[in-house]
Parts: sequence; C-alpha cells; structure tokens
Amino acid sequence: MTTFLVFILTISIVVGIHEFGHFQMARWCNVKVLKFSIGFGKPLFTFRLGKDQTAFVISSIPLGGYVKLLDENNIKPSKRIKKTDIKRAFNRQSLIKRFLIVAAGPLINIILGIFIFCFIYMHGSLQIKPSISDLPLSSEAYQKGLRVGDEIVLLDGVEIKSLEDLEIAVKSHNQAFQDVHFKREGQLLHIKNLLWTDEIKIFPYGLPILIQSIEAGSIAEKIGLRVRDQIIMVDQVPIKNIQDLIAIIQNHWLKSYDLTIIRENIIQYIHIDKELFESKIDKKRIGVALGYDEDMIKAHLVEVKRTFGDSINKSFIQTYTFFNLTLTTFRNLFTQKADLKDLGGPLAIAHMASSSFLEGIFPYIQFIGLISLNIGILNLLPIPLLDGGHLAFYLFEFIIGKPLSNKKMMISQRVGMLILGLLTAIALYNDACRNLI
Repeated sequence: MTTFLVFILTISIVVGIHEFGHFQMARWCNVKVLKFSIGFGKPLFTFRLGKDQTAFVISSIPLGGYVKLLDENNIKPSKRIKKTDIKRAFNRQSLIKRFLIVAAGPLINIILGIFIFCFIYMHGSLQIKPSISDLPLSSEAYQKGLRVGDEIVLLDGVEIKSLEDLEIAVKSHNQAFQDVHFKREGQLLHIKNLLWTDEIKIFPYGLPILIQSIEAGSIAEKIGLRVRDQIIMVDQVPIKNIQDLIAIIQNHWLKSYDLTIIRENIIQYIHIDKELFESKIDKKRIGVALGYDEDMIKAHLVEVKRTFGDSINKSFIQTYTFFNLTLTTFRNLFTQKADLKDLGGPLAIAHMASSSFLEGIFPYIQFIGLISLNIGILNLLPIPLLDGGHLAFYLFEFIIGKPLSNKKMMISQRVGMLILGLLTAIALYNDACRNLI
C-alpha cells in the first residue's frame, strides 16, 4: 500500500508540474483551456475554476495527464464555438505561440529538476572525502610529498570538497596542476607542478567489493554467487575497484575464467565456464549489482554544503550529464547496444519512489528531481505523440512555410504510437518479470 501511495504522489507531482507548464503558457498566450487532467480514463473528481470554467480533473488511471485546449480541429461539426472564443483557439495561434505552449511542459520539468538539485546542494549532503588511497613509492607524486590518506582541498585555486569535485577537476585540467593543497593530520600542506597520473588512486580504491544483488536466471546465480560475497581476484589478478572488475569481466567474455571470492571470511574459488554464456553474447554482464563495504564508506563521508552560485553551476552540469546519458541510452535501445531488459515501467518507478521515500525526505526529493528531469528530456525527443514530436512538426512548418498535410501527420502519429506502445509493453513486461511489488 505504501508503494502504491508513494507512486501516486510521485506521478501526481511530476505530471502535475508538466501539465501546469502547458496550462500556464496557454493562459499567457490567451488560449482557452478546457480541461486540466491528472491521470487518464474515468474522472474521479472534477471542479471548475476561472473565467473559462476550466475543468480540473483527477482521473482513474494515474499514468500521466493532459491539458485539453480549445482547438477547431478537435471540435465535432455539430458543436459550435463562440465567436469570442474563435481567436483563442490553439490552431489559430501563431507558430511561436504554439511552439511555446508545447515546449513549456517538458521545460518546466527540467527547471524543476535543476531547482531540486540546487536545493540539495545548498542544503548539504554526505559526500565521500577526496582522499588518496594508494600511491606507489616510485611515483612522481610520492617523490614530491603526496601520501596515502592525504585529503585534497585545493587544485590550482579551485576548492575541492568531495570526491566528485576531485574527479571533475582532474578531467577538466588535463591532469596537470601548478599548485596542489592537501590536508594531513589536520595540517595544510602544498606541492607545486604535479602531474596527476593513473598511479594516484583515490578513495574508494582498495575497499572490499561486495555483491549487492543477483539477477534471477543470470550467470551469477547459476555459478552460485551470493549477496555479500566479496570479489578479490579474476584469474589471479587482484581487483581493487569496481571499474577495473567490470572491465576485466568484459575482457574475459566468452572465455573460461576463475573468480576468487571471500564468503563468511573463507576464501573460495568459483569457475565460470564459457559454455554458460550461451545467448548472452552481447550483454557482457554476469548479472550482479556491485558496491563497496558501506561501513568503510561511512568512515570517509563528510557533509558538503555549497553556495547558491556553485549549486546552480553544479545543477546545470548534472542536468547536462543526465541529458547526454538519457539520449545515449535511448539511441542504444534502437541500435541494440543497450539491453531492453533495462527498461523500467510504472512498477520500477513505484519501487524506486518507495525506496527513496523510506530513506528520508531528501532522498525522495532528489528522486523527484531525477524523474522530473527524465520526463522533461524524454518528452523533448522528436517522436510523434510526444511534445518533442509536435515541436519537430512546428520546426518543419517554420522551415518550409506550411504545416504537414493531415495525411502525413496521421501516418507519423501512428508510427509514434507504435514506438511508444512497444516501449511501454516492454517496460511493463520487464516490471512483471522483476516482480518488484
């Protein structure tokens, strides 16, 4: 029951914000709004407000919503429009007004996501300290004075508060720094002209890598791996972080190899035979979720609060990163580079919403931001029936000077309906297979 109620709350917030974007922009453009609905299907609750007596509706199927605008193309021939309302019909508006009304929905979702990320950054959250966890004695960094356990605080004048800050700084500065400040046992030290090489390992490198969950029917289940198993070697090669483990397993795909694990403080060896891969040739994953020892992670956490300017900047960076990730994932679905089993539907959203809600108010708010951002970005994709599809039609109209013909519009909408229908069916099937609730 909790999962269902949290799902309803989550969808109502995100969809309500989306439809409010369309609704408010339509009002600003003086377009008459006939209905504002959260959900589809049979109305459960209706009330009317405003000079236009817009119907605000809560419907029985909580999987979306819509705003119905006055449009001559959607009015039955037997029904007349008041002369005073004709100029307020959506189809009578200029191209720019129609574009703004359609774009307002996904854009307000994206704005909500940015606002929530900014709020989280300003409020503060627990982050991993930017500390050194491994450093060869022969490395240049060691010779200059850097040691295991040192916490980086400044790189060329840029303040480093978390592991994320450190990773971004290293990537954006081409790994060469003129001035590095770090803390050691409460003392502030610094070195000059440091080349940040792959030899410098940062936390959580070296922490125990534990199996968090195992996918039903996966290779991992077949070979007997269990939750909380610690993976320490692949074919006698020591594993120090999750990224290296994933890379090694992928490089050993279609080959037989041995895993060395620790289970209940006892070292065990598990053989993976190449025959187990069967039809899983393109997936390159054995079906486990990995993580580090949480107790050790907690000892290296620090609360990080940021200024408004820094929070806004990081919010835009995170939004841009998420935008690229969403587009890449969606593109890979159609090029078979991504597994369709990764698609999640309403049950997956309900499960994640409930989990974040139970963790606390701030994890739940952050989840709302991610879902809002996801819906905003997906709705901008140029697929007919989505907002992005309509925007693509308007762009086409702007370029050629006239709208698509009704016949072409109908064909494109049927294609869009087919694409969305297939993706929805796959997502629902995956939900059923996962047995999340």
